[in-house]
Order: sequence, then structure tokens, then C-alpha cells
Amino acid sequence: MRTEPSTAKGRATVQRVLGAACDLFARQGIRATTLDQVGSRSGTGRGQLYLYFAGKSDLVAAVVAQQVRRVLDAQQPLLAAMSTAADVREWCAAAEQWHAGDDRARCPIGSLVHELGEHDEAARTALADGFCRWRAALADALRRVRDNGELATGVDPEVAAAGLLAAYQGGLLLAGATGDIAPLRLALTTFEATALVDRHAPPEGGSR
Repeated sequence: MRTEPSTAKGRATVQRVLGAACDLFARQGIRATTLDQVGSRSGTGRGQLYLYFAGKSDLVAAVVAQQVRRVLDAQQPLLAAMSTAADVREWCAAAEQWHAGDDRARCPIGSLVHELGEHDEAARTALADGFCRWRAALADALRRVRDNGELATGVDPEVAAAGLLAAYQGGLLLAGATGDIAPLRLALTTFEATALVDRHAPPEGGSR
């Protein structure tokens, strides 16, 4: 951003602009969205837009940064509590549930990857940083799972975190393309089957 708002009114204006831009980007894509459309949707004049944002690329970067914060903040409670295989399965079930009712399942930040243009370097940096922070949070959680003896032998938490994030993003991409949540479910259950060990699960053939 060109200028951080110093007043409540200014902060409210910025949030209106970001909300309008986020909605328009989701509906019609980043490339098709103009600053005039964002201004009209948010009730903000061009002068106000340029007070806070240097241009469209600056606005795109701010939207990406906000989406990253929203996604990571929403997942923080589950990730902070994750320490067992059951907790990982709970996260996977929640990840599926987040998109179960979507006509077009999509990750709020993953869906931006192919929308960014060659001049959106700040946005790409914010997006890459977001994925790094997400993977790091998953790795921290999976280390606790390993320390409890519920990560499969030989599975590295860092590698597993990258694999889980890739399974989520790839499964979600296919789910969005097919209109069916099944690819996401398959990707996540495949991760569960290969990476997790339930110490307290009943023996095979035993009572449940």
C-alpha cells in the first residue's frame, strides 16, 4: 500500500476497497477488473483509491495479503491443537467441509495463482510467503504428531506438510474443475493412509 490509513475512517475506506476488489476478482477475475469498477463497487473516488494504493498491482498485492491472513487465521485453532493422527483427520474432514457446498470449490489464495500478471511481483511474493507460512504451520503440527508416535515410520514432518498442502490444493483444483468434491476427499484420504499411524486404533478384525 502507498499509505497506511491513520484514522478509523481511512481504515474503513481501505477495507471497503479491499472487500470490493476481492469480490470482483472472485466473480470476474483480476485481469477483467478495473480500478473504476472497484471504486464504483466500494463507493470510493479515484482520488481516495490513489491515496492508499499506487495502482492496480498495489491493490492486487493488498488483496492477496488480506486473503492469506484470512485463510491462515481461520485455520490457526485447528493447527495449534493438532498433535495426533485423529487431529490430522479432523483437519482433513474440516478442509473437505469448507468446500462441500461450493458450486466452484476453490482456495481463496490458491485460486489467485493463475490470475496474477507479469507485473504483480508484490502479489506473487505475498502469495509465496503465504504458502510458506501455511506449510510451516502444518510442519509444526505434524512434528507434534510424530512426537506422539502417530506419523508413519520414515515420514519427515516438513515433507509431509508440503505433501498435505499439495494434496489439498491439487484436490481442490480438480474438485473445482469437475464440480465434485470427491477428488479433494481422495487426495486427503490418500495422505492419511500413507502418512499416519493411529496408536490407539483397534486391531484389525477387532471390536470397534
